[in-house]
Amino acid sequence: MTHRLLMGDIAPDSFTGAIIAVEGILDAAVLLNGPTGCKFYHGAIAETQLPRTGIMDPLQYAEEFYFGQPRVPATYLDGDDYIFGASEKLAGILPRVAGKGHRLIAVLNSPGAALIGDDLERFIAGASLSAPCLAIEHTGFSGTFSQGFQETVIRVLDRVAAPMARRRRTVNLIGTSVMHRHWQGSLDTLTELLSLCGIGVNSVLCAGCRVADLENVGAAEANLMLHPEWADQLSLYLGQRFSQPEVSPLSGAPIGFQATEQWLREVCTALATDPTPALGRLRASRQQAHQALSRFNTLTGLPRGATFALKADGSLALPLTRWLHEYLGMGPVAVQIGEGLPEQRRQLERFLGEIDCAAAWSARPGPLTPDLVFGGEGYIGEYRALGRPVAGIDIALPARGTVEILPRSLLGHSGALWLLERILNRLLTGD
Repeated sequence: MTHRLLMGDIAPDSFTGAIIAVEGILDAAVLLNGPTGCKFYHGAIAETQLPRTGIMDPLQYAEEFYFGQPRVPATYLDGDDYIFGASEKLAGILPRVAGKGHRLIAVLNSPGAALIGDDLERFIAGASLSAPCLAIEHTGFSGTFSQGFQETVIRVLDRVAAPMARRRRTVNLIGTSVMHRHWQGSLDTLTELLSLCGIGVNSVLCAGCRVADLENVGAAEANLMLHPEWADQLSLYLGQRFSQPEVSPLSGAPIGFQATEQWLREVCTALATDPTPALGRLRASRQQAHQALSRFNTLTGLPRGATFALKADGSLALPLTRWLHEYLGMGPVAVQIGEGLPEQRRQLERFLGEIDCAAAWSARPGPLTPDLVFGGEGYIGEYRALGRPVAGIDIALPARGTVEILPRSLLGHSGALWLLERILNRLLTGD
C-alpha cells in the first residue's frame, strides 16, 4: 500500500511522500485515517529521520490511536469502518491530536480510506480546533514519492503561507526532504557555504522547518532548487503565487567538488553576490582530499581504474557519475536513475556515451561485478543477492542500519570528503 514496484525495486509512493512532507515540519502532525498497517512504518520512519522525542518507551504512547509510537496517530480502520464509515473514530481522535500542541494538523486518508467517502472537511469544521487543519482526501495513490511530497507541500502552503515583504539575498531551499540521505548535515553544509557568500536561508520547505518558516516563505528573494525532480511543481506554484524566480543550477545537486563549485558560481550569479569566500572553503577541502588520495594511490594504485554501479535520483546521478569518473578515474558499469526528470536522463545517457560507457546506462545487476555500488541498501542488496559480495556505499534510503551519531553530509565540500573517505575505505577492505 505504501510502496510501488519500480524497475524491480520497491520504492516509496505518493502516499508516503505526503506523510513525510507534513512530518518533516517540526511542529506539525499527520492524523492518518487508515488501518494500523499503514501507520507503523510511517510512524517509525518519521521519528527516525526527524526525532522529536528522547523517550523511546512504547508504554509512554500506549493511548488509543498512537499504538506505542509518538508519530502518525491513526484511526485503525477495520472491516466495519469500511462499510459504515469512520465518523466515530474521527470525532474521538481529532481533539486528542490537537491537544498535543501542534501548529498544524493534516488529516490524511490512506488509499483504502479514500474509498469510504468520509467527509474530512466536515469533521475538521465541526471540531472547532485552535490549530490550523487541512484535509487530504487522497494522495495520488500509485504516484511517485516526489509527486505526493510536492502536492502536499503546496496544500500546506495554501493553508499557512502569506505575502511578505522581500528580504534581499535570501532563498528558500526547496526540493529536499527528511527522506534524503544525511539531509540535516547536507543542509548545514550548504547553509554555511551560502552564508559565506552573503546569502541567507529564509526557509527549508518541509525538511526540519517549523510552521512559522512556511508562513514566511514569500519573503525570500528566490527559490533555490536542491533536487529539481523534487521541486519542479513546487517551484511553479511559488513563482505564480509570490512572483519568486527559481534558481536551478545546471550542474545538478552540489555533490563532489566540481559540481559544488559550479553550483556556488551559478547561485551567486543569480543572487548577484561573490562566491569567493565559499570557494576558499571548498579549496581547503580539495587540499585535504588531494593529500589523502595521493597517499592512497601510491600504496594501492586505486581508486583509478576501479569500477562502480550507481542508482540515485536524477540531480545526484549525473554530477556523482562525472565526479567518480573525472576526478577519481573510476569506470561506470551500471548507472540508473530513480526519481528523475526527462532532461536529467538525457544528459546522463549522453555523458555515458561520450566516455564510451553507453552500455552502463540503465543496466541492471548482471554478469559484471563492480568494485563499489552506490545507492540505497535495496540496490546494493540486488548485487549481493546474486552472490556478489560487493562493497556498498549507501547514498540513499534505506541505509544499512548502522548507528550514526556524528552529523554527516552528502552534499557540498563536507559531503565530498565523506564520500571520499567511504570510497577509499571500501576499496581498502572490500566491505
